[in-house]
Amino acid sequence: MIEKMSRWNLHKYSIASQMEYRRARKAEAQEMMAKSSQLANSFASISYQRAIEEGNLISKIAMSRMTGSKVSKRA
Repeated sequence: MIEKMSRWNLHKYSIASQMEYRRARKAEAQEMMAKSSQLANSFASISYQRAIEEGNLISKIAMSRMTGSKVSKRA
């Protein structure tokens, strides 16, 4: 039965096999980081655009209220 290589039994394998394992794990980790970074950037972009649109909407409502009625001097 062939044992799966892991960090717990890595010492049993040759240096070349250990380096190959570490390179593969590093590549997997970099791929996962790039994927999560891309996802985070897309969520940040969505949040940023939403904030802009909410600001535009509030500004439009305020402008319509100002033009719809006279602004009192007390306010």
